[in-house]
Amino acid sequence: MKTFLRRLWSLWFAFWLFGYFIVLFPVYAIVLARLTPFTIRLGHQLNRWWGYLILFMGGIRVRRHGYYFPDKPCIIVANHRSYLDIPVCYTTFPPRVAFLGKAELARIPLYGWTYRRLHVIVDRKDPAARKKSLIQVAKKLKQGISVLIYPEGTTKHPRPLGKFYDGAFVLAHELQVPLLPMVMVGTDRCLSADGRFLMQPGEVHCYFHPLIYPDEPPEVLREKVYLWMEETLRRYEGR
Repeated sequence: MKTFLRRLWSLWFAFWLFGYFIVLFPVYAIVLARLTPFTIRLGHQLNRWWGYLILFMGGIRVRRHGYYFPDKPCIIVANHRSYLDIPVCYTTFPPRVAFLGKAELARIPLYGWTYRRLHVIVDRKDPAARKKSLIQVAKKLKQGISVLIYPEGTTKHPRPLGKFYDGAFVLAHELQVPLLPMVMVGTDRCLSADGRFLMQPGEVHCYFHPLIYPDEPPEVLREKVYLWMEETLRRYEGR
């Protein structure tokens, strides 16, 4: 019975998830036909409204602890447990944050087109593509746009935390851009990451670490962020 109710709730959630883009895609197409600082910001704002809508309709409440966002560009690094991480991040940060997302997102009808226009796509299985995507991320940062990277690269990893890719930490060190670590707790309880797409109302908690300035080698930065995320997950999961 519980699974049946979750499936019904998942259908309700999917209706709003895709219905927003079906209805507003003409607006996206007009806004993003020509990319300028104004249209890019407006495109990100449209995504924020989408995030607020589906979180509200899905019965998801987001609590932020220690939230801080700098005036200058930074690299946000966050754990990745569920596709729900995306709308949570859209609504958490101002409309001047681009995502580094996997190539599969670009193949989603309608949404994929907007994602390619606003964000950076990476095929993590292709070393050349990974290198190209990092160049694009560096370009975004130099344009004054912060970038969010999930260093685990996937939701399918051992718990509590998967192995980190080096890209975010190498870029932070090379470009001297600070890191803003964030941990999300509860997204995978609200939207399963096991391929069944089962949804239920609930709370998501976001925990923030103070800015980490890249004064140390990339491997040290990576280890510092990893240990903090691992400790935070162990401390707050199950509460």
